[in-house]
Amino acid sequence: MPIKALSNVWNFALNAWLSKRFPDTREITLDIQRIFVIPTRLSAALLFAVLVLGLMAINFQNSLIYGLSFWLLALIVIAIFFTYRNLAGLTIRAIQSQPCFAGEKAVFELEVRCPDNQTKTAISIGWPFQDVETVTLRHQHSVHIKLSHSTRQRGRFKAPRLTLFTVYPIGLVVAWSYAALNLESIVYPAPRLQDNADHQQNADDHAMHGAESADGSTDFAGVRDYRSGDSPRKIHWAAYAKTGDLYSKTFVDYASDERWLDWDALPIAGVEAKLSHLCAKVLEYHRLHYQYGLKLPGTLIKPQHGDAHKTTCLTALALFGEHR
Repeated sequence: MPIKALSNVWNFALNAWLSKRFPDTREITLDIQRIFVIPTRLSAALLFAVLVLGLMAINFQNSLIYGLSFWLLALIVIAIFFTYRNLAGLTIRAIQSQPCFAGEKAVFELEVRCPDNQTKTAISIGWPFQDVETVTLRHQHSVHIKLSHSTRQRGRFKAPRLTLFTVYPIGLVVAWSYAALNLESIVYPAPRLQDNADHQQNADDHAMHGAESADGSTDFAGVRDYRSGDSPRKIHWAAYAKTGDLYSKTFVDYASDERWLDWDALPIAGVEAKLSHLCAKVLEYHRLHYQYGLKLPGTLIKPQHGDAHKTTCLTALALFGEHR
């Protein structure tokens, strides 16, 4: 079997085992079944030194060398106990997440706490090659931390398992564990305006925002000379009574002040390009305090304004095309 295939089988089996040992949850408490203790390079070198000293003690029958060997061995055993105890009993709980735009970092807030009668020192929590926070709990029994993880594409982002580890107190061994918390965040499309679409949208906005219709029937606009064919209802009879000449009233209609972001009206090719443009327009309209609505295939969000409306629109763009 090729090496790559063996690696895939091993990774699948390992992930299945870890998923069983660390199921997804909102809170986890580390115990003996979830903590692993392995030697560091320093303890490996120390074990080698103990082996050499043991051989010397046997060869020379030297009680002092025997004592030193057993003392170093006991030091490693004690380090295993205290390092494990530093991690045992720790509780990690997911609190909330903050949405972000594609390419930015999603921020997660966690609570870390320990039993009332214990202290925890220098425990690192995070993801490899991402944020890692070091926590010490001595005078308080809980602390809130924020961790961020990079994102690449829009949609629902589920953070991988957290890694927790400590080498306290003397660095001879490392105790580590995982925390498979339900850390999920919404990733909005990256806001990017498309020049051609933006020009068309601005033209539409100009036509819709406060536009007048000269043949309207709502708001009185003034008086003009009578034209053949004008409706008798529009004749200004008061002016006729004063002057004897015919005048006609004029009315205008004003288009709605509501603005629409319409998926079908965008002359853009590509789903992600459209979503990025609409995302940028949502941010622009929100900044300008416009009242706007969003039309997507299968989704209609009525015109409103405010932070909650902005979040609703951005979430709809982020989850566009998702089936759950």
